[in-house]
Amino acid sequence: MFNADFYPTPDELIKELLAMSIGGNISRLGIKKDDAVTLRGRVLEPSAGKGNIVNYIREKCRRSAVKIDVIENDPELSSLLTGAGNTVVWSDFLTFKTYREYDAIVMNPPFSAGDKHLLYAINLASSQITKDCEIYAIINAETIRNPFSNSRKELARLLDVHRAKIEFVKGAFSSAERKTDVEVALIYAKIRRDDASEDLYRSAIDAVKEARDGSADEAISSALSTFVERQEVQERVDDITRLVSEYDQAVKLIREDYEINKKKTDFLNYISNLNGGKIHAPYDNNSANYEDDIQKMRSAYWGLILRTDKFMQRLTTQAREKLSRQLDSASDLEINLTNIYMLLHAIVANSSDMLLSSVVSIFEKITSFSRRDFSTNIHYYNGWRTNDSYKIGKKIIYPFFSNFGDWDMGERDKSFASVDYRIKGFVLDLLKAFEPFRSVEHDFTRIGKGEFENDVLRFKMFRKGTVHIWFKDLETLNKINYVCGRSFNWLPTEEELRTDVKARDYIAKEFGDIQTDVNRLLGA
Repeated sequence: MFNADFYPTPDELIKELLAMSIGGNISRLGIKKDDAVTLRGRVLEPSAGKGNIVNYIREKCRRSAVKIDVIENDPELSSLLTGAGNTVVWSDFLTFKTYREYDAIVMNPPFSAGDKHLLYAINLASSQITKDCEIYAIINAETIRNPFSNSRKELARLLDVHRAKIEFVKGAFSSAERKTDVEVALIYAKIRRDDASEDLYRSAIDAVKEARDGSADEAISSALSTFVERQEVQERVDDITRLVSEYDQAVKLIREDYEINKKKTDFLNYISNLNGGKIHAPYDNNSANYEDDIQKMRSAYWGLILRTDKFMQRLTTQAREKLSRQLDSASDLEINLTNIYMLLHAIVANSSDMLLSSVVSIFEKITSFSRRDFSTNIHYYNGWRTNDSYKIGKKIIYPFFSNFGDWDMGERDKSFASVDYRIKGFVLDLLKAFEPFRSVEHDFTRIGKGEFENDVLRFKMFRKGTVHIWFKDLETLNKINYVCGRSFNWLPTEEELRTDVKARDYIAKEFGDIQTDVNRLLGA
């Protein structure tokens, strides 16, 4: 029965082999070093002999759902395996081909051809598309120690690539069923599915670099300069072109996947009809899923490409929502440099209006309880005598119409972060009115119970439900009042300033020389 390479594997050596993957994680086989646990998955034993390895696995994992396929070249041993209830799927492992995928390959191949058998196992595992595969192998130690042939050199390279663990064992077969003093190497390697993502990514990036349009870069740079600092513009241009290339490659792969799926469905439907419906043909919902997947990808990438964080931070909640709606509508447009420039340009064109809207919306909120009394007045410089409604004073009182407790006032951890969200939102929106004119710090220092300040304002909360705010930056507050006065037509128009001395004198007296900053905000 024995041929020259037949050496049945001792149980202790199998146990040591299968324990090689233990190092914090249980192997895919699920066999612990000193214990037996449930084994799940499909295993291939490509040099089964009379079944020592197969029998060991079945014994240790007898209650599990493990499935084992075996290969054996010797006809007599193959018959013995079949008679014992094993599934013999092939004879010569080096010619074995299959569409089946395995969770593990456990092998004690012929000592004289261990390099060829282990190489074939690695290549078989590498070709799998749905599973990673663990390989456990017992081979002659000389195969590793003396890589004189091309196949041994290639094996050494692949074991290094896959970070294989190798242990040398002397006397492993000294007391075995068939004895030999050959030193063996126990090898464990986890072969991961082919991952072409990095190669695809690099090729996509390189393709974009080669096809890059300088004029498109310049146009996008110009539009971006409104949102980011000058030194960041080129970085954002590079970022946008990278995102476009990622999107193109992702959509291409999605399309290819659906094309293959469509071919599969069409073919299965066809052969099902040919065979009287005996072959299962899956329901084809290809079209709806394809559109949905592409739309999700497009929306996600528009969100990344039109990232205008710094500009968004300068807007109030209302203005941010307006801009977000504008950006959301972009998801129906195809992603390319032309459309990106068009949308950035549209945002640039509306940026002054959005900033002005932010300032005015805060003014309206603050003055809403008194401004309605003067809603029909025009040009307050022509006759108004009160300043409690047409401009924001250095102190304001804002009612929330609900009582405040200690937690509402930030006493939980005595920080601005723990202040009631309504108060915090209102105060942060107040700061938005200052941001078009100056840099603003959004954090506050606690100076007393329910009282906080930063370099722009100080505010104090009262239990009866009101918040008192003292503005510290009166120069910027003056600019805000001027911008809002012009917005409500309470101040002289440009024409009146050119022709009416009284109008010019009034503006100079009330607001001083603020034309430059205000005109910058208004886009003049």
